[in-house]
Amino acid sequence: MTTTRRFLQRALPVVVTAGSLGWVATRFDMGAVAAALTPRVFWILLPALALYGVMTLLLESASILGLLDRRPESFGAWTAARIKSASYLLAIVNYALGGAALTLLLARRAELGMGRAAGVVILIAFTDLAVVLSLGALGLLGQSNALALHGGLVALGALTGLGGFALLRFPGSLGPLERLRSLTIFDALRHASLHQLLRLAALRFIFSLCFIGVAAAAFAAFEVSVAPGLLVGGVMALALIGAIPIAVSGLGPGQVAAIAIFRDTAPPETLLAVSLILSAGLIALRAAMGLLFAREFTREALEKTLEKPA
Repeated sequence: MTTTRRFLQRALPVVVTAGSLGWVATRFDMGAVAAALTPRVFWILLPALALYGVMTLLLESASILGLLDRRPESFGAWTAARIKSASYLLAIVNYALGGAALTLLLARRAELGMGRAAGVVILIAFTDLAVVLSLGALGLLGQSNALALHGGLVALGALTGLGGFALLRFPGSLGPLERLRSLTIFDALRHASLHQLLRLAALRFIFSLCFIGVAAAAFAAFEVSVAPGLLVGGVMALALIGAIPIAVSGLGPGQVAAIAIFRDTAPPETLLAVSLILSAGLIALRAAMGLLFAREFTREALEKTLEKPA
């Protein structure tokens, strides 16, 4: 049963991506999508992707190091960046697998217990979620009725997450929930100092701005004009979809969502071209970073994470 479940978990993203892309291919004019890929697109997008890769890797490294009160002398910014790069190949397939790989490598290289390492990874992911939800809500609330409604739901999600975070850090006893709160994986969320939390929030905010920036470059490459509020809210919504482990890096559902969210800015074939080339570029970037900068760590992450039971 466990083997069957693991197979289904790993096959589902591929099936969803293939099905979604197949639906898109039959629904829209793929000739027009291909025609939109002019040399201008690559001249603009390739440098933007390279800059995005450098900036976000620096931010990832700083985020990890900022949450480690003590670490071996050998574990510095370069090692933190490399273990993060090593997790990218698994994260392409499934965001949770990428987190598991980073947890494993962080525990080994920073000499942390698995629970403590998982807590650091969870705190970074939680902060990302809070920032993405907050920016998404701010961007979407000023849009049309349908998008504004989605913005309200996103804002509700952000408030719910902040409420859960407040409970984890509540100084008194939580009664029956105290045992759950005392799990090692929540240590980083419970014990990180205010300075660490504010620093992490600032780093992840800049990280989200980088993602918005590379998406803006993609729209500019295709000469599509998007209002700032819609750009921020829509891109953050796509980031959320990409993090849900039902498709390979959000491929398929992300394209469908991009066409729906930005439908008033350009023809659907152009939007499909923007979404596909940006997704393909990000996947290629992450794969290259994992293979070029951290090959030995990538190999270890793949072997150890995939052999763990789901």
